[in-house]
Amino acid sequence: MPGPDFDPRGRVNHALLVGVDGYTYADDLPGVRHNLDDLSEALRAGGLFGPEDVTRAAPVGSSDFLTALDRAAKKARGLLLVYFAGHGRLSHDGSELFLTFGSSRRLPGDEPHYSESVSWNEVLRSKLRGYAVNGTVDRIVVVLDCCFAGNALESFKPGALEAGRDRISVLTAVQVNRRIPAGRGTTATPYTAHLVRLLRHGVGAEDGLVRLAPLATALQEAMHGSWTDDGDPWEPRHHLAEGGRDVILGVAGGREEARRRLVARAATAVRSAGRRVVTAIRDAARSRPLTALAAVLAVLLAAGGYGVHRWTEGSPACAPPVQLRLLADPDVEPTVGRAVDAFLDSGDNHDGHGCRRAGISIESPQATDAVTGLRRAAQWQSPPATGTFQPQRDIGPQPDVWIPGSSVSYERARGGGGGGGGGAATLDSLGPLAYSPLVLAVLRTFAVPAANATGVPLASLVTQLQASNKQAVVLRADPEYTDAAQLATVGLYGIGGAADVTDAGVRALEQQTALLSPAPRSSSELMCALASGPAGLEDRAAVVVPEQVMAQFNDAKAPLHEPECLTGRLGQRAPEYPSDVGMLDLPFVHVTWRGGDRDAAARNAAVEALHGWLTGADGQKVFTDAGYRALSDHAGDAAAPPAGSWLTGPGRALGQLPHPADAAPAASVERALTEFHSARGPGQVLYLLDSSTSMGDTVNKVWSGPGRAKDLVAQTLDAFGPDDQYGVWTVSGTSPPDHALVPFGSYASPTGPRQRLAAARTGGEAHPGDAVLDALGELKRDQRTGRPQLIVMLTDDEDDTWITPDQLKRIGSAATAQHVPVYWVSLTSAGCTSSSRHLGPEVAGATGGRCLDPGGNQIAGLREAVTGVGTGGAQ
Repeated sequence: MPGPDFDPRGRVNHALLVGVDGYTYADDLPGVRHNLDDLSEALRAGGLFGPEDVTRAAPVGSSDFLTALDRAAKKARGLLLVYFAGHGRLSHDGSELFLTFGSSRRLPGDEPHYSESVSWNEVLRSKLRGYAVNGTVDRIVVVLDCCFAGNALESFKPGALEAGRDRISVLTAVQVNRRIPAGRGTTATPYTAHLVRLLRHGVGAEDGLVRLAPLATALQEAMHGSWTDDGDPWEPRHHLAEGGRDVILGVAGGREEARRRLVARAATAVRSAGRRVVTAIRDAARSRPLTALAAVLAVLLAAGGYGVHRWTEGSPACAPPVQLRLLADPDVEPTVGRAVDAFLDSGDNHDGHGCRRAGISIESPQATDAVTGLRRAAQWQSPPATGTFQPQRDIGPQPDVWIPGSSVSYERARGGGGGGGGGAATLDSLGPLAYSPLVLAVLRTFAVPAANATGVPLASLVTQLQASNKQAVVLRADPEYTDAAQLATVGLYGIGGAADVTDAGVRALEQQTALLSPAPRSSSELMCALASGPAGLEDRAAVVVPEQVMAQFNDAKAPLHEPECLTGRLGQRAPEYPSDVGMLDLPFVHVTWRGGDRDAAARNAAVEALHGWLTGADGQKVFTDAGYRALSDHAGDAAAPPAGSWLTGPGRALGQLPHPADAAPAASVERALTEFHSARGPGQVLYLLDSSTSMGDTVNKVWSGPGRAKDLVAQTLDAFGPDDQYGVWTVSGTSPPDHALVPFGSYASPTGPRQRLAAARTGGEAHPGDAVLDALGELKRDQRTGRPQLIVMLTDDEDDTWITPDQLKRIGSAATAQHVPVYWVSLTSAGCTSSSRHLGPEVAGATGGRCLDPGGNQIAGLREAVTGVGTGGAQ
């Protein structure tokens, strides 16, 4: 039978919290900084660790980590807790998990090795087993919050690591061979956030004790509905020390809860110990009233009860807060994020005991994905096996709240009536949160008739602007991503106006937007891209953006949150208010799901509390501080700017501006998106699939299977319409392309190309530089101006050495001249970091493309690129 719990209270314990948030040769992980703050506080409040019993470390190299680990083990006698958050890397066969530190980098060679990192297997064998077997500490608990953490459990398979099994437990954030999102960066990473919550509030035990086994189960339940970067369900894993004894990690609720439970335990001890115990407590209370609790503990120890080690300040025992999930338009997400953070800390989100009622996570998918996902809500609950769009993978868990930029998106998601969601979800708008009209932001140096600042359709404003300023171009963000760009597109195309812009005029507009490639995903990103884009573009570009974004960059009246990319020239623009372009109104949409009634009352109450706070004085101040117009500004005096507006000169009152649903009904946005996809003609994509011998190596495992080379191509083929053209060339041999696996052409269905992909084999040696140049030559044969084209190279980077400096220069020149970006899909961990020896980042950078490696969501990034070229995915 299982023995009693291992109880570290009253013993000397130590926690080593290792969090690497900054990397020289890899992406930083800002959320990790919050991990250490929150976790150290939760551990100290739990009663096992005092202030001096928690060590925090951010190692730059492996020696820093090993030294910190030895020091922590020397201090611990009861429980040693080791926590790691940072980048995890794998060997090709997945048998070696590397924990990487600030200066870690991949070393040259066929098998991945990393400098200034440690192998989990080596740490386990040489360090942790030594501490356990030699009796240095009684119990060891390891928590790994990193990509591929589940691979650490391979060491605990039957027959492996026999010694020490009864003393070492491991919690891993994810299952084997899976990468995980790093979160928003403004809060703890997702797994650690749940870990902290459970340590603070408990796992449901009547005695309030947080035991390791129930904690591991609760973490699995908490991550249910979340998805890894590989598009799979996110499933934490664990190994519990063998021998049947669970480990107590603390008491939920901190000091006050501990005091209550200790007093109850003391009463029992007093009754059984007799008058000697009563006298001891009475005398201690009389002489030193403030230390009466310490006397109780001493008596308990003498009576054979449990002692408590260094109870620290904490909050009362709290039930886990309901977790809401919120979707926000990319243009509005920064402000919504600040507002949500303020709400979570506000009294409106706390009960009378100081416990949080709700937690909220935010995602900001592209606007068209949000609309499509809510239209196809059933796919959220039952994801399709194939297809380029899967809501859970591409957006995230089912949302409770959606804040699009405009009510037009709400109407589009509802499909013109009903509740939307095809019966799986119901969408209810509770009204707007704030307002921001769209403006044509024009350089003050441009010649613009003053009378045209208001009351003129957007297409006419653009025509007049470019007639007086021959070098002027007009830009807006990608309409796939933001509601503001969709409304702008309606106006630019003249849809619903007196006269539509001709097809030639639409193509000319889209040729201008192609000056920034890839297209900016938000209006703020558009403004910043002007400063870093082609030479001179900042001085000749007018932009269609929300007034709030223009306020952020206004050199005289910038609000509180000034953009990092702000330059003087970016702010030298004046607004023109088109008569036919609606404003953003940020509707607050409550999303309820079929079958989601288990905690419906608490969830609905949390949604109502959030809405009430956002529309109240505190929430409105967050929006006006960011440059939005408040709800109270809806009616104003036409002769003066409304209160809360950043404008200092003549402008239009909000009450005179058209509402989004009036100026651009849902049908107009649908038509604009269709015209946008077809404006530059059917797209052309050439996939270059490295089919060299190393790709098929059973150790590398990058050729076949979910999320690997052939599957990445197959998953994107639904993005093409019947008029698009694409092909798949296998890259091997000395003069590629030798094998047109899928001949370049148009396909009515992706079934045939997928079958050819499934049958593809590897062999030979790849020459990726030659392949990219040949692909550019193939695409150059189509001389139609503005036709969107793309090259996708998928490779394990083993043959990068064949790319010569001369080839790299020629690739960059040809791709720039032809406006053909190259997306380099590296199947090697960290293959796109500046520290890697691979050339993918250089090829992508020289051509205006992107490099995608397994450290990010490759399929989402590739799907985004291909969908932007193909016409099959038009909304």
